[in-house]
Amino acid sequence: MISEEYLFWPRFRTGRSQTEPDVLIMLRHPGNQCTLVLIEAKFNSDKSSEADYTSEDVTDQLARELMIIENQGVCGQSLSLEGFEIASKALIYVTAHDVIPEKALEASSFEFFEKTRCLENASYEDASELPLYWLPWWKIEQLISRNNFFSAEETAKDRIIKHVQEVLRVKKLCRFYGLNPLNFNSIAYSYSSTVKARFESDRYAKSYTFDTMFPKIPFRYQISGKERSYNFGLVIPKICSNYQLEE
Repeated sequence: MISEEYLFWPRFRTGRSQTEPDVLIMLRHPGNQCTLVLIEAKFNSDKSSEADYTSEDVTDQLARELMIIENQGVCGQSLSLEGFEIASKALIYVTAHDVIPEKALEASSFEFFEKTRCLENASYEDASELPLYWLPWWKIEQLISRNNFFSAEETAKDRIIKHVQEVLRVKKLCRFYGLNPLNFNSIAYSYSSTVKARFESDRYAKSYTFDTMFPKIPFRYQISGKERSYNFGLVIPKICSNYQLEE
């Protein structure tokens, strides 16, 4: 990628209506090619408009936004595409749903397909082929948490990503993803303790100091003359014990 351009809340004329997506991203590649990514984000609301088959116009919100990236003339209203070939495109629907809102996406795709497939530039044989995708907010928080997006020296981009993560957590748009597997080879543990014991014949105190590591080594033992081995991955290789007679 050579460069990128972000347009926030651009306005487009789509038929007899105005359409205003949240973000339009243009990613420029070598060879005068580009990728168009349109973002429509929702929190507590659904699509602002649904399909209306009593009208010849495309009325569903996501279907109208598909017109932006599918029609270079429409997209060119706010973005300079002169000299560029659109290599790929995507409309990403970001919501707070727990699972994919299949019915909403299918309704948008179907209306766009039915009302525009007669156009000269229509290149899809089925509505399911349209570049319409869903991304949940909690997945964004997961990607930030599990991937190292931050540089050694904090930049403006790092601060933005951290702020997005904080907002998603405050809004409870995050999930529990389980525990990461532990690597015992990288764990060191030390323990010290003093234990006193009394016996009827000999009265003495004993103290123990344990320096414990967790390397993976095999443990062997014998049963009925046959040797067997197990790799427990847990062993105490060093035990220091000091005994002292009690006066």
